[in-house]
Amino acid sequence: MRRFAALGATTIALLATVIGLTTGSALAAGAPTATTGDASALTDTQASLAGTVNPHGELTSYAFQYGTTTAYGQQSALSSAGSGSANVPVTADLAGLTSGTAYHYRVIATNASGTTVGADRTFRTTGTAPPPPTAPAATTGSADVNGTSATLNGSVNPNGVASSYYFEFGTTANYGQQTPPQGAGSGSSAVSVSAALSGLSASATYHYRLVAVGPNGAFAIGADRTFTTAGAAATRLGLFGQTAFADQNGVGGVFVACFGSAACRGSLTLSRSGKELGVRSRHSLKQNDGGFVHITLNDLGKRLLRQRGTMKVKAVVENALVRGQTVTKTLTLVRYSTKGLKG
Repeated sequence: MRRFAALGATTIALLATVIGLTTGSALAAGAPTATTGDASALTDTQASLAGTVNPHGELTSYAFQYGTTTAYGQQSALSSAGSGSANVPVTADLAGLTSGTAYHYRVIATNASGTTVGADRTFRTTGTAPPPPTAPAATTGSADVNGTSATLNGSVNPNGVASSYYFEFGTTANYGQQTPPQGAGSGSSAVSVSAALSGLSASATYHYRLVAVGPNGAFAIGADRTFTTAGAAATRLGLFGQTAFADQNGVGGVFVACFGSAACRGSLTLSRSGKELGVRSRHSLKQNDGGFVHITLNDLGKRLLRQRGTMKVKAVVENALVRGQTVTKTLTLVRYSTKGLKG
């Protein structure tokens, strides 16, 4: 990479305070689809739920969420739907339900590309509904985050009935995962509870909430809260100035900078009206440094530049060291007059 300007850590830090960095995550392909099916084999305390899941070529897990409201609060065990690309029939058998009670349910599927929920549906168990049971109370607390691990905290008041608790968590407010149930006792005052998570994704925001469960299906759900895990490397890219350039051979440069405690490495793309004008598949910048990343225009880019001399282009620079980190900016691409510039 030829340097047209060198920036020290102090200069970069100064620029960072004046120019905002825009990052974004492209919608990942391969997220599963999930369709909620019928409920059958209904008794006073049992039900069988059905649905379909399409993994779209990625290893996918599924479960059924259910409860007496659309907040659900209970979930069947996670099961595998495989990694194929066709619809897979999925089922779950529920037990310990309350007689004469209406339940909401839906199927939820998750893989590395995303989490999808099916439509909400309902069923009613047979028999006569009992008097409303005494329910515990649940309050979601803070999360203590250490890298890609976290400890979730909260409090449960059993209200005098034997109670247990667990935390639901996931990268969206649909959750999809939960910690193993633990006992909260049967006292009449609030007790502190917690659960440890590990192996989370780096630089990811997680939703979580506390669920307390009493006898006869009574349960309480705490408020939704979020936490963010640490990144694999504390590094950010920046695009500077309003102008990029190219010589008459279509070889030019875009000024890029790298902030933080690690180097930046990734790709650079120029486009106009959705049409690609040039790609630099790999570039590298030292930490807290910057300079021109050179790029060679394709035939369309060269032709437009010859015709126009200057034109607005969209520059997208991606940091391969931090998943999903991209910076986008509209620049004026100017035809430069000198020869011999190399990429």
